[in-house]
Amino acid sequence: MPTPSSRSASALVEIIRLLLAQRGLSLADVARMSRSGAPYGPLHHVPHNLYDVIRRRQFSPSLYQIATLSLLSGYRFGDWLRLFGFSLGDVLRFQIFFPALRTVELDGEIYYPGDRIPMFQDLAPGVFDAPLTPLGQWLSSARIRSADAVSRAAKPSFRFVKIGSRDAFAFPDLLPGSIVRVNASFKRHAKFPNGKTAGENLFLVEHGGGYVCSRIFRPAGNRILLCSKHLPYSSAELELGTQVALVGTADMEFRRTAKSENPVVPRSLGGYWKPLFLPPGLPAGNVGEFIRRARRRSGLSFREASKRTRVIARVLRDARYFCAPGSLSDYETWKTPPRHVHKLISICAVYYASAAECLEAAGVSLASAGELPMPPHFLGDTEPDSKAGIAASRSLFVTELARRFHKLPYFLFGVMPSFFGMPDLSIRDIFWSGGVERFIHPYLKGAVFLVVDRKKKIPRSSLACPKWAQPLYVFLRRDGSYLCGSCVRTNGILAIQPFTAGLPKLLRLRNRTDAEVVGQVVGIVRRLP
Repeated sequence: MPTPSSRSASALVEIIRLLLAQRGLSLADVARMSRSGAPYGPLHHVPHNLYDVIRRRQFSPSLYQIATLSLLSGYRFGDWLRLFGFSLGDVLRFQIFFPALRTVELDGEIYYPGDRIPMFQDLAPGVFDAPLTPLGQWLSSARIRSADAVSRAAKPSFRFVKIGSRDAFAFPDLLPGSIVRVNASFKRHAKFPNGKTAGENLFLVEHGGGYVCSRIFRPAGNRILLCSKHLPYSSAELELGTQVALVGTADMEFRRTAKSENPVVPRSLGGYWKPLFLPPGLPAGNVGEFIRRARRRSGLSFREASKRTRVIARVLRDARYFCAPGSLSDYETWKTPPRHVHKLISICAVYYASAAECLEAAGVSLASAGELPMPPHFLGDTEPDSKAGIAASRSLFVTELARRFHKLPYFLFGVMPSFFGMPDLSIRDIFWSGGVERFIHPYLKGAVFLVVDRKKKIPRSSLACPKWAQPLYVFLRRDGSYLCGSCVRTNGILAIQPFTAGLPKLLRLRNRTDAEVVGQVVGIVRRLP
């Protein structure tokens, strides 16, 4: 069946008619009830000639009209969005794609529980203390599974942020562009440093201008200092509770190594900077103020944000996703959201705002909308294979992995291929490295998984980069073992510098005889202290 965005207008009309009929409703009932007063207002009114304007391609439902259809029919808000060709999942997709100037929080909500999540089944028992090992030896891909089964269990006290290039206080422990998991229940286990030295924990800190991930120490009383070990950021004392709040401790990093971003110390942070007070709570029903705060946290100008919405419009092939600079300025003065849902998706994507929080500011609560799943065939989906889902859920390796890492970030599964620059990312490209006792490379400290691009088999080195910034490769030795390191190839000889403690400082092996290049390491998933 065609996807919602490609089906004909007549087919869309017929599907809406069938959906309402299954709930004992007609369009006339919906139109009458939507203008009957509380809790509906003028913006919620669904026109009585809805079918006719859809057939003539003259109608794009507003946020409030979709919310009304969800509330009256009982079907989920996200399903109605998908039916009309919208996807709030595009918000996270473009948040991952665009470089972040400042450290920003990612939208980790699963808006469409009918989305499919790849699952795995065991081929052989996984050995967690094993050395570098391809996951393909232990796991194989199983049938995709609906997110319905995992979304309820995937909401622990974790938040995910993207490190900005202009406030990389934790560089090189955290690289600009990296995705960092933050444990918001840090009060149970974090050690708050005192005195003149910073502790090992990296904290996510919220201040008047947004977020920053950094080491901290408390010189005295109720004040803290952000500590940058490698870049010349100026220190400033911040008062807990009024100027700064500790959100949580960073405990995991998803790092790109092939497309890393360079940190920048802006002039405003290189000298004395006056701390701002934390903003007060967001006033209810004021979408413009929500958008204004999101833009300030992102560090983007109206012109820069408009350029990014043009990219979104080009990728999604719909000019309505584009927002002119003047329109972006006007939206911050409105209390209601833009008329077109397209604009809302673009704004949340470029400003790194949560679509769920934006909906709440607009008075549309996902919790109070419909809860019934729309029949999958109406949305162009196929029914999930229940037997495959059961088989995949019994993977002992995945179960133990979830136990060790306190739930898995399922919302990231769909964007990881683009994040690591590998559209065809599969289980064969991921290596387990959690069993290596000690890596001596700073990038590999605490590494659990390595993402390897098998198409890049020609080792290259950069004379302009220090040793710790040289490209990393995975090698397969003649005895079947794997090792990770940098390499220079000369006259058929691989001069490998391994980065595992206990190995020689340099190995000279014959290419494709003693060892072969498996591929370049383009991503690292690692635990933080």
